[in-house]
Amino acid sequence: MCKTEVIFKVGKYRNVPESEQIRVDNTHEPLVSQELFDGANAKIQSRRRDTKNNFVSIFAGLIKCGTCGKSLGLRYWGKDKHHIYVCSTYAQNTKACSDHRIFYEDLYNAVLADIQYHAHLAFEDREKAIALALKMNAKADGNKGKNNESRLKQAKKRYEEVTRLFDRLYEDSLSGRISNENFARLIDKYQTEQEKLLEVIEDIEHAMQEVRDSQKNAVQWADLMAGFVGIEELTAENLNLLVERIEVFERMETEAGAEQVIKVCYRFGGYIQERRFKATMLIRHGRRRKCPLGEGAGDEKAPSVS
Repeated sequence: MCKTEVIFKVGKYRNVPESEQIRVDNTHEPLVSQELFDGANAKIQSRRRDTKNNFVSIFAGLIKCGTCGKSLGLRYWGKDKHHIYVCSTYAQNTKACSDHRIFYEDLYNAVLADIQYHAHLAFEDREKAIALALKMNAKADGNKGKNNESRLKQAKKRYEEVTRLFDRLYEDSLSGRISNENFARLIDKYQTEQEKLLEVIEDIEHAMQEVRDSQKNAVQWADLMAGFVGIEELTAENLNLLVERIEVFERMETEAGAEQVIKVCYRFGGYIQERRFKATMLIRHGRRRKCPLGEGAGDEKAPSVS
C-alpha cells in the first residue's frame, strides 16, 4: 500500500502507511480513536479540582506516591503559596509514609520533557520506539511469559488428575470400598481443589494474553506518541490521552544538589523509563513556626536549580 503524507496536530509531517494510521472519526488527524478521546474527556471531568484561587491542576487524578501508591494532594507552600503536590498518606500521618512532595513547576517540566523525548523518538524511529516499549515491559514482567507456560501446564495436569480421582471415588462408593463419611469428605476436598485450579488456570491464561498483547500495545503507544511530536504545552486533554498515571518518588541529596525521580505510565506503553531531574529547593531563613507538612514549608524560595 502506498504511503500518504500526514500532518499531525503539532504541525509536523510524516509519511505513514494508511493501514497504520489512527484516526478520529470525521477528521483528517490520525491521532486517536473517538472512543479513546471520549474516555480521556470523561476522566478530565471526573478529576477536575479547583482551588480557592481558581487554579485548576491539569494533573488531577494522575499523580501517585511512588512508595505507598496513594494520591498526591495539591497544597500551598510557603508565604508565596507555591503549588506543590504532597503524599496524602504522609499529610495525614507522617509515620505512615515518607515525605513525598514535588513542586508543580518541576512536575510540569519533567513530564513535558519525558513526553517530548518519547514523542520525538516515536516520530523519528518508530521501530526503535516499539522495541524500547517491548524491552521495558518485558523487563518489568521478568520471565512471566516463560514461567506462566510452565505453571499453566502443571495446573491443567493436576486438574485432569483431580477429575480422574472424582471418577474413581464414585466407583469406590458404588462398590462399597469407601464409607459414605469418607466419600463426602473427599468429594468436598477434590471439589474445592478443582475450583481453585480453574481460578489459577483462568488467571494464568489472562496473564499470558497480556504478554501476547504487548506487541500490539507497543505499536499503539508508538503511533500515539508520534502524533504529539513537537508538543510545547501540557493540557488536561493531552495528558489524559497519553498518560495513565505518574509516580513521584522522594527527593535525594547528591553532590550536584537535590534530585527527584518520576515514572510516567503511558497509555498502551506502560512504564517506559524513569526521569531524573534537579528539584527545586527552599532555604531556611531564621527561626520559623514548624509547618505540619514538614521542614521548609514556611521558607522563602531560593533560586530554582531545575
